[in-house]
Amino acid sequence: MKKGLVICGPDVAWGPLALLSGTFEEKVLEAVSLGYDGCELMVRDPSRLDWGAIKRTLETAGLAVPQIVTGELFGADGLVLVTADVQLRSRAEQRLCSVIDMAAYFNAMVNIGRVRGRLDLLNGMENAWEFATQQLRRIAHYARTKNVRIVLEPINRYESDFINNASDGMRAIEELECDNVGLMLDLFHMNIEDASIEQGLLSAGDKLWHVHIADSNRRYPGSGHLDFNSIFATLKDMGFQGYISAELIPFPDPDVAAQKTIELLKRCEKL
Repeated sequence: MKKGLVICGPDVAWGPLALLSGTFEEKVLEAVSLGYDGCELMVRDPSRLDWGAIKRTLETAGLAVPQIVTGELFGADGLVLVTADVQLRSRAEQRLCSVIDMAAYFNAMVNIGRVRGRLDLLNGMENAWEFATQQLRRIAHYARTKNVRIVLEPINRYESDFINNASDGMRAIEELECDNVGLMLDLFHMNIEDASIEQGLLSAGDKLWHVHIADSNRRYPGSGHLDFNSIFATLKDMGFQGYISAELIPFPDPDVAAQKTIELLKRCEKL
């Protein structure tokens, strides 16, 4: 398993679930000093970024980019794929394709979480799930042309009305029939939606490509009630070799949260 965390890219001034403070370069250096293996980049519009400069900064520091995070496409810009608004859907698809192009440059995955939209935005459309699957398939097919993997993120019922748990995620993957689509399971969302976090992880099997870590209150691990010894034992039994990456509320501040998270990750490595 590899240790990661989400940081804001140069075009995101502040992210509600991103860690570390300072300039982009300072965040990268701090991630290295703490012992992280990679940084997930939270971006908004890749067309406004200097990909080469970002890559040089990360490579000089020795950090990988496991994933480009799309949360702020929704959070800051309101973009969604599954909606009855044709223009909004088109803008979301164009922006996601730009993110996929950036991911190809960094040899990274792309997560699809809140940016996928909601079924209730389809205004009662018949076969809403099938329509949503079609939109996701379009993105997956484009990503395949760029040799980019897509990870679907199940999100709790208070933020999304479809693909809420590991079982939903596996159903979506099966119906998409795209070999470049897997699952990213977030422990915070699993704590709400999955009857058992451990069984949810196991159900994903080799389609589990990435894990987001946070405690039950979405703060740093150890500040809530999740049993991380049991969770990490399950991941080790599965032979999981991907990233365990912090995406959590930066409490009490983004630097302390990053420090507390890496302490737990290093401890769990030794279990």
